[in-house]
Amino acid sequence: MRIRRAARLLSVLALLVGCASSTPHPARFLYVWAGTGHPPDHPGTDFIAILDADSASASYGHVVGATTMAEGGLMPHHSEFVLPRGLPFFANDFTTGRSFLIDPREPASPRLVNTIDSVPGYRQPHSFARLADTLVLATLQFGDPSVPGSPGGLAEFTAEGRLLRTASSRDSSFPGARIRTYGITVLPAIDRALTTSSPMDSEQTAHVVQVWRLSDLSLLRTVLVPGIPGDSVEHYPFEVRTLSDGRTVFLNTYNCGFYRITDLDQAEPRIELVLSMREPRRIGCSVPVLAGDFWVMPIAYSHLLVTLDLSDPAHPKEVSQLPTDSTFFPHWLSSDPGSDRLIVTEQGDGPPRLLMARLDRASGQLSWDARFRDESSRPGVSFDRARWPNGLSGMAMPHAALFVP
Repeated sequence: MRIRRAARLLSVLALLVGCASSTPHPARFLYVWAGTGHPPDHPGTDFIAILDADSASASYGHVVGATTMAEGGLMPHHSEFVLPRGLPFFANDFTTGRSFLIDPREPASPRLVNTIDSVPGYRQPHSFARLADTLVLATLQFGDPSVPGSPGGLAEFTAEGRLLRTASSRDSSFPGARIRTYGITVLPAIDRALTTSSPMDSEQTAHVVQVWRLSDLSLLRTVLVPGIPGDSVEHYPFEVRTLSDGRTVFLNTYNCGFYRITDLDQAEPRIELVLSMREPRRIGCSVPVLAGDFWVMPIAYSHLLVTLDLSDPAHPKEVSQLPTDSTFFPHWLSSDPGSDRLIVTEQGDGPPRLLMARLDRASGQLSWDARFRDESSRPGVSFDRARWPNGLSGMAMPHAALFVP
């Protein structure tokens, strides 16, 4: 009896220790995917800048390393939004069409483990979504150029970067449509994925979202994003995130329209405009963070971060604003799973910098982390440096950023 009780006690203790060890801790490092190249024809170096993210460190916010990933790069762009546990993460150079698998298991020294030079029949990879079984979906902006509109598609990879299958965004119900497959979110509970269509330049493209069956990548439906007469709020469907119920998707357009998308497992999905930021006019709603019921939105040309309360996603409420200065155009947000921090990179209209924000996860209020700065007197971290640790010099454009435990 005593032995069985002792065994049960040990089992409970082991469970408690396991739970404690799985509790997220504030990140120690920050990876920033950056490059010295300039599209369309000024190649440079794609690299990971490594920043000290330990807020107790004397070098907090300083660049402490840089690892070259590829030469001949033109536009380091998206990575995954969250670092996968124990696996390499995906990042791409949009203009060259290459994707990279980067191993972060030695956090101070990330290592390139694979390069995907191209996907047959497609070009210009953009966004990534990781599945629970470690497979990764990637959106590709362009497909077969002989097809009117050259619609893009999806590619599915193993965790090691082996291509498993592709699927086209072409829809006979939208003949000739320029569908530039852009953002992606997955809904495994209902066997669905949702993608958006948005260009990377001034091309006029289809303002649609597309519903896919996740298990076999069958395209089920293409849905027009509804607008407002005399406005362009529906233009450039940009980023999508799955809400906590696993069945509802929230969408922002680049023109700052916000949509709730439901009934994705039905024959007629429903998409409804729930907020339009028209007064004052806001443009440049970019790559958000969804933290519980809070949607934190960088708005490039308004030089703002804004928090929306989505506890009722049919009636989002703005609960916080955090302005940047007029030279900073906020674009990409990533969150630290182990703290209240959000890293902010910009879209390239101003001098390249990073800023660190903090999100009160109870109220949605935003504030700046004034301690996150490099050796200069300006807030944040400059990416125009006399010398980088990997021997490069001068300006590098940052885009994706990830917190690293």
